[in-house]
Amino acid sequence: MKIWEDMNERVKLFIKMVIITLGVYLGFRFILPLILPFLFAYILAWIIKPSTEFLYKKARIPRIIGGSTSLLVLVFIIGLGFYYLGSLLIKQAINFARSIPAYLSILAGKLDNICSSCDDIFGLVAGSAREVMDDNIVKMIDRVKTDFIPGMTARTLNLTVKLIAFTGVLLIILISAVLIIKEIPELRRKYENSNLYNDINKVTVKLADAGIAYMRAQLLIMVLVAVCCVTGLVIIGNEYALLLGILIAILDALPLIGSGMILIPWSIVMLINGNIFASAVLITVYLLCQIIREVAEPKLIGNRIGIKPLYTLISMYIGLKIFGIAGFVLGPVGLIIIITILKGINEKEDKDSDIDMGLYTLDKGENLE
Repeated sequence: MKIWEDMNERVKLFIKMVIITLGVYLGFRFILPLILPFLFAYILAWIIKPSTEFLYKKARIPRIIGGSTSLLVLVFIIGLGFYYLGSLLIKQAINFARSIPAYLSILAGKLDNICSSCDDIFGLVAGSAREVMDDNIVKMIDRVKTDFIPGMTARTLNLTVKLIAFTGVLLIILISAVLIIKEIPELRRKYENSNLYNDINKVTVKLADAGIAYMRAQLLIMVLVAVCCVTGLVIIGNEYALLLGILIAILDALPLIGSGMILIPWSIVMLINGNIFASAVLITVYLLCQIIREVAEPKLIGNRIGIKPLYTLISMYIGLKIFGIAGFVLGPVGLIIIITILKGINEKEDKDSDIDMGLYTLDKGENLE
């Protein structure tokens, strides 16, 4: 009898998990794109809430004015940070662009040496490998002229339309954030005693804590990778260390790309050029980036969001396969939602079971009397 009860409980648990997982998937697939701007607005409202409440309680400034002021200050600080960092990156990018002719000249010399070596190795007539290389380069340039350049006008137009649409969405997010910060106290007073509000609040609080922990962990990992890359590039004397270090850190955060796309070919080129020290430093930087990403990420994120590192890694992989790059974030978030809802249902059933048992005991006691 006990075995059958355990099997029934496991079957019920499996059915619940399947239904909840399907609901989360459908929500991510069809509902999330519709409400995503308002989720960003809610996050902004949550960020500016402390300052808005401070202005409201201490200076009696209305929440809509305090929220608007706080939001403008936040946007100004973020914009100032991007401006300062962007100016440094632009300076290094301009210096790099000015040095392109010199780099092309060096590349042409290296290409000549490689082609001459190929002629010697395969016993070809001098200049044969270079001729083949030049033909391929010409074909590639012709293909760019015929395929890419004619479509640049249409791509530019599409990009302009997308930028205009993005600006409109950004305005909606900012306005919604101010309205949310204004309406939150009233909505909370109105619905805080309802069961639906309490159930949703449990999930949103868990997601908020997990989301903050997730973003902090990702930002910390990116900073560590960037510091590692910039330090390595400074050691080898690269004058674009900041620009390339940040670029590599961003690429390292993308699951399908990674830091190896730049560091591995670069180290091979350095080795071919005879610069063994630079090649060793670049390989070491790549290995350190991999260690930071592969070891720290599941451990750090898993510990902070309350999920075991293995499950976090599995959820990232499944999310990546289902939703693409966005699934790298949606996977762990979906797992948190599933676990939170499942725990909430089980706790509610246990509570109802305890209540039923208490009523049964009370009724039995009355009958005995």
